[in-house]
Amino acid sequence: MRAETRRNQPVPRSNVSGIVWPAFPNDRDAATFALLAQLEMSQWWSPETLLRHQLVQATGLLRHAAQTVPFYRDRLTQYANRTKALTLSEWQSIPLLSRSEIQDAGEDLASERPPAGHDGVFDVLTSGSTGAPVRVKWNKVVAGFHAAITLRDHLWHGRNPSKKFGVLKRLADDFISDRLADNEARWAAGYRSGPMVFFDLRGRVNDALDWLAREEPDYLMVYPTYLRSMILRSNETGFKPSKLRQVAAVSEVVDAGLRKMCEESWGARVIDMYSAQETGFLALECPDTGLYHIQSECNLVEVLDERGRSCAPGETGRIVATPLHNFSVPLIRYDLGDYAEVGEACGCGRGLPVLRKIHGRSRNMMKLADGSRHWIALTGCGFEDIAAIRQVQLIQKSVREISLRLVVSRPLTEPEVTAAREAVCRAVRQDFDVTFDYVDEIPRSVGGKFEDVISEVADELA
Repeated sequence: MRAETRRNQPVPRSNVSGIVWPAFPNDRDAATFALLAQLEMSQWWSPETLLRHQLVQATGLLRHAAQTVPFYRDRLTQYANRTKALTLSEWQSIPLLSRSEIQDAGEDLASERPPAGHDGVFDVLTSGSTGAPVRVKWNKVVAGFHAAITLRDHLWHGRNPSKKFGVLKRLADDFISDRLADNEARWAAGYRSGPMVFFDLRGRVNDALDWLAREEPDYLMVYPTYLRSMILRSNETGFKPSKLRQVAAVSEVVDAGLRKMCEESWGARVIDMYSAQETGFLALECPDTGLYHIQSECNLVEVLDERGRSCAPGETGRIVATPLHNFSVPLIRYDLGDYAEVGEACGCGRGLPVLRKIHGRSRNMMKLADGSRHWIALTGCGFEDIAAIRQVQLIQKSVREISLRLVVSRPLTEPEVTAAREAVCRAVRQDFDVTFDYVDEIPRSVGGKFEDVISEVADELA
């Protein structure tokens, strides 16, 4: 934690009358602070020490899964009585768990005998941005670790819990209020938090900007693609948030162009985090370097190449994650379908492993005629310079053809059509035949996510 953050760290919320400082928290907050205290120490452990503790925890999870989860009885039967911690090579011999296997297994992935203390079970449903949502279960233990990592993120980035936090997300139909008071929800566990305010992403961008001007939050959580649309529209209207300090980007890939755009237009820094509904936090942005630190205390994250071997720094591979504390629905070596680049050890001194860049899913990867595959970023390619364009989506139809799906405020002029075609080729770094598809709206997933690049080219062509 940076010195300035330590000096300005707020006092936690006390639960005992007359005790203000040091705070005497309630049981739930005390558990969060106890976990956080351990996280404050373990972040400085060496990668080898972290891995040793992970394998001890993972072995217990594996044994529990083999004994009590129908899906794993045959799959992991040799580990049902394992007490000695697995080696890394033994761990890597365990078969990967695919998204389709989770869907097909259903309740067979749930433990028939969760350990004592792992109660308070509730369902977690993924957003289904790829058309294949999955349902898993969390419990109070998993939620407790999630709260501690959330608090770590707030403290790493110096957020003041007394300020207002705005969230743009797809709200449930039965969501009662767009404003939660302090006694209903606290966005920073254990602290006397400022209010949380919400905007439903089903609303229009203009409405979101009106909401932002009305609420004036200090911090904002939003999907990167929606943030980009808001900034572009605000540049047209001349609106600039007056109090916004940081934007927490979630669920989608953040590129350097969007970070620059947000700082230049709104004066707010974009802070990224990498998580999944089914696994919780996977990596947080380092407060000192901007790299991504894997949250090793909660997830055993592997980055594997096409042969299933661990990637070295500078190499890109698929993300395989094992939530270490979910004994209700164990996900053993779950292949998320995401890709990331492994980084060198971080200059901040933390031993938490590093991801240099998070790319997204394989279906968001362009497949080129020479057999190579690339992720691309649309920010900074020129689309934002075409005033009539409100929303963009690239659909790769073949290794030669791209369909450019556009929402526009008026028909594009011929020079604008040429500029849009050039922006596509600039983004993908190759000449493509570009066809234009004008639509009234490009829908988001049920959870509010948006994919600005989708490849329909079969993987075997790449």
